[in-house]
Parts: sequence; C-alpha cells; structure tokens
Amino acid sequence: MLLFWLLNYLQKEYNPESFVVEVWELQRIKSWIQENKSYLDNWILDKLDFVENSVISKRFRQLQIFLWIDKYRNYFKVFGWWEVLDESRKFPHDGWNLMILYRHDIRNKNFILVGWIGTDHKKHTKELFKYIFKKTQKVICREEWSVKIAKKYSKKNVLLYKDFSESVLSSVVRNGRDRSLHADKFVLINVWPKYYNNKSIKQIKTFVSKYSKHKKIFFPGDINFDKEFYYELRKIIPDLEIYDRTKHSLWETLNLFKSCSGWIGSRLHFLYPLKLFKKDFVSISDSNKVKKMI
Repeated sequence: MLLFWLLNYLQKEYNPESFVVEVWELQRIKSWIQENKSYLDNWILDKLDFVENSVISKRFRQLQIFLWIDKYRNYFKVFGWWEVLDESRKFPHDGWNLMILYRHDIRNKNFILVGWIGTDHKKHTKELFKYIFKKTQKVICREEWSVKIAKKYSKKNVLLYKDFSESVLSSVVRNGRDRSLHADKFVLINVWPKYYNNKSIKQIKTFVSKYSKHKKIFFPGDINFDKEFYYELRKIIPDLEIYDRTKHSLWETLNLFKSCSGWIGSRLHFLYPLKLFKKDFVSISDSNKVKKMI
C-alpha cells in the first residue's frame, strides 16, 4: 500500500523517466505488482525497474554506494518506508546509515525523506537531524508528531499527508465488502517478535475467548519474521489458521480485513486498516508509531 501511494505521488510531482525500487524478493514483488497494477496511475508500470536486495548482493551494493560507484549514484533518492529516522533503532539503522552510505546525495541535496520521524532525545540524533533536515528537498510525514519534530530543524518543505496507505484503503471503503470471499465469521490475530511475551499471550487468550465460535486467523504482517509465531500460538489456539497474503491480491487481503469481526495485533499496518474499517480491536503494541496513529 505504501509503495503504490509513493509511486503515484512521485509520478504526479516529478514525472520521472523511470523508477528503480530496491526489493528483497524480486520475482514475487514483480508478479505481485503486476497482479495489483490497477492501484497504480497510468504509465508507472512501464517505468518500473527493480534491484534485488538479497543477503549476498546487499553487502556488495553497500560497498558500491559507499565508494560512489553505484549504477544509480546520480539518481534522485527517496529515503523512507514505515519510518525514515528513528533513534529507537540501533545505530546506524536509526538514520545514520543514510549519512554513511549516501553522504554524496545528502551533501548535494539530491533526496527527500518520507515517513515516520522518531524522537530526538539523544545528542547524536540531534546532530543528524540538524544536518539532514537542512539538506533534504522535502520531508513528507504521515502524522502530526513527525511534522512537529521535523519543523524543529527545518521550517520549509515539511508536509503532512494522511497515512500513505489510505488512498488504497479508501477504495475498499467506497466499494464495500465482497461477501462472496468470506462466508464464516472470523477474527484476525497478529504479533511480531518484540511483542511475543507473556503479557501479549495473555491478551490474545482473553481476546480469543470472546470469540469462541469464530474462526481464528493469524495474519503475518511480515512473512519472514512473523510466521514462526503462528506455530507457537497454535499451542494455545489449536484451531488457529494462517493467511498467506503472498498468495492473494491486495483487494482480497483488504476485504479479509473488511469482513472480520474483530482483531488483536501489534504491527502498525495490520492495525491501521482495521481502525479505518471501525472494527473491534485490541492493540498489544506500545511503540510511538502505534500510539500516535492508532
């Protein structure tokens, strides 16, 4: 959802000759975008190119970028995703990785920042923010908190957008539920590593007990990281099923959300669509992003 919004936004604002997107699973993403191309504006699909960011190639590409011999060194860069600068992550992934790898782009002001801006309590975070916000052409935030932080360091070109996924979600709201997809009553469950603990398990048990006659479906927000907790949760919820979104279109997945009776989870973009759909919910996350948006 974020990718579709961002591509549409960049097409409208810049009309570039091409887009290069770095992805983990090259073939799956290419086929998935082709399947969901109706969410993209005209001509974008023809402009798309992809760079595989596999474990092996990642280190080699990072070295190329650092030495400024990367094939895309002169391209305009868009930094960000769920979050772009967040000191709660370990160094250098708190944002200093951008300064280390892309120092030429940053020095030449050849980039924009998109996404969540975290707190600035640490001294080295303040130093990063002072420099990078003066250099960026634009900061695009999805909620007021990030705007407030960004404007402490730059008064110009700090923009507030509603959450980037909302343009996709709104189409499901407008068109309503496809009842043929989901005949049974069901609830959705999601959890990721940080929140798989005794407190969260207790909350999940309590939630499930309210829906004893419903199907229980585990929705892994990140297939690579969340899936293992499905097998752990089955020890507690024997009739728990799993939904593999890689085998479904975006429309089918969003209709799954639209059709559920309730949900409990921790990942922001598991929680956000269901909030928009006005479902009974429990959040088991204490992250700043979730607190600010959910």
